[in-house]
Amino acid sequence: MPPEKETPEQKNEKSNSNEPDSSKETQFWGVERDLKAIGEFIVRFLSRHHRWLSPIFIAGESYGGFRVAKLARQLQQEFGVGLSGAILISPALEFSLLEANDYNLTTWATVLPSLAAAAAHHDRAQWAGQRGDLPAHIAAAEQFARQSLIPMLAMGEAFPEDERQAIYQQLAGLTGIPLSVVERLGGRIRIEVFARELLRDRQRIVGLYDASITAIDPFPDRMTYEGTDPTLDGLDRLFTGAINSHLRQTLGVETDLTYRLLNLETLKAWQFDFKGDWKQGFQGSVDDLRVGMTLNPYMQVSISHGIFDLVTPYFASNHLVSQMKLNSEIRSNLTLKHYPGGHMFYTWAESRQQWFAQMQAFYQNAIA
Repeated sequence: MPPEKETPEQKNEKSNSNEPDSSKETQFWGVERDLKAIGEFIVRFLSRHHRWLSPIFIAGESYGGFRVAKLARQLQQEFGVGLSGAILISPALEFSLLEANDYNLTTWATVLPSLAAAAAHHDRAQWAGQRGDLPAHIAAAEQFARQSLIPMLAMGEAFPEDERQAIYQQLAGLTGIPLSVVERLGGRIRIEVFARELLRDRQRIVGLYDASITAIDPFPDRMTYEGTDPTLDGLDRLFTGAINSHLRQTLGVETDLTYRLLNLETLKAWQFDFKGDWKQGFQGSVDDLRVGMTLNPYMQVSISHGIFDLVTPYFASNHLVSQMKLNSEIRSNLTLKHYPGGHMFYTWAESRQQWFAQMQAFYQNAIA
């Protein structure tokens, strides 16, 4: 049956609604149009405020870090905007590294150091070195991920059984997960399983976005975890209250529109494909960052993570940077620096102060 036509009353009701027209919004729900919208805004802002010759920096967190890496190329190549610096905070650079499965081996290795860091923080790990030496424990997990875990997973059934058991024992020691669970999972520890199993005996779970944070497991007797993430759903009310207060009281924004901290409707409908692009699979942004850095050999790049973030783990960025094959003339322009904390590591007072000092030096260096 053909769709019913809107009555004049329905059209009038929609035009008077406080909510935006979703049909106009959805055209921006995709990688390509989203980036172009940001580029268009930046160009108009620079023109309106006569700032074309000013030092220009872009910064983004999480998916915003993906945007920054893409824009490092697109702003300079398509919009003629020269950048002094690009700041990526807990970025998701290559989405293939966020999808853990039997055939993508790298993901299991890049998340391991963060699992080990969280286990040590909760004193559930067998410390690699002196007890309480977190950097040494993390370094041991990084080495183990590269030299032991990846070869075992890559060889599959062909890997010698006695060596496999030795690796399982090391993995259990680093992550604090029971050996029986590690064996059952074949050394592939999903972050959701880790969050449930690490403190199961205390009926507590750890956060995915900050595994140093714990919460009571509401269903401790069920086989699978059916509660919420304490670092996402548990903090939603705090950040929603803060941003609404900031918008209305500090910035004076007068609107009846609802601010959504996380819009799941947009997330599910987001278009990752590029028009006219024959590539298939997950979107990535590291190639764009590489091109952007070569287009402008003076642009400084900073990538920072929290070591307890399991969603966008710091070691994934370390791994990607090591694969970028940057020319020696520009390699020093890229800085990797990670801090105690989770996805929003700056909520930790000490990490915020250290990051603030790092950013001060970063800006000064970029405009020198």
